[in-house]
Amino acid sequence: MTVVAFASVKGAPGVTTAACLVGATWPAERSVVVAECDSSGGDLAARFELSSKCGWSSLATASRRSHSPPGLRPHLQQLPGGLDVLVGSSTTSTTSTSSIGTDAGPASVAALLASATSDPECPWDLLIDLGRVRPGGPDPGARAWLDRSDVVAVVLRTDAASALHVRDRAPDLLARCEDRVGLVVVTTDHYPSAEIERFTGLPVIGEIPFDPVAATVAAGGHGSRRRLSRSSLATSARRLATTLAADGPQPPPGPHLEVSLQAASR
Repeated sequence: MTVVAFASVKGAPGVTTAACLVGATWPAERSVVVAECDSSGGDLAARFELSSKCGWSSLATASRRSHSPPGLRPHLQQLPGGLDVLVGSSTTSTTSTSSIGTDAGPASVAALLASATSDPECPWDLLIDLGRVRPGGPDPGARAWLDRSDVVAVVLRTDAASALHVRDRAPDLLARCEDRVGLVVVTTDHYPSAEIERFTGLPVIGEIPFDPVAATVAAGGHGSRRRLSRSSLATSARRLATTLAADGPQPPPGPHLEVSLQAASR
């Protein structure tokens, strides 16, 4: 199982969209799920009109009622193109450590990892959407995911303010994640990725072009399905998915990619 955490340290550079694009381009023979573990949560349910009752809330209930890890599949929903997602909730309590949810720290991490590996025939790769990891230290859930993830992908745009915030947080990220942390750069006309890498001290592991029209379609808005599937955004997502997938050469993503991306605009 591969666990990749997606996060930002400033603003909203498109963490959820990036995680979903990578999930849609993940190697076809691997089972993958995008899990909302942002403490504010609930974006996917709102964007794609999914139920907030099936996801973290139902997994928490099943975990409390069972002596063994519940299977993950009953708690997943699918985006229009077929990508499996575990929907978060913006109403999850941050004070209750007895309940399992997006903010319950190590308990939520343990529950999701156990459920993801409970089916030996279908272990899940996990793409964790942490949203913004706020100054002053991430919440317990975010810290637990940063510690457990095989790769921590920090998403940022190439403007000066974003780069400065990442540089300020780089020592803490390196202290916690060591060589598991890298940058996913949403490229604009400001600074090249190589300069961002030198300035922040963190390696760039992938680039995604700034394409608001295609990104809107990928995030559930209206737009041209053909344009999205043929865009440089989709091409870059394929490349990043290959980089982030498990060790060793992987076969290219299967034909479900175009369906997953195109159907998001329906």
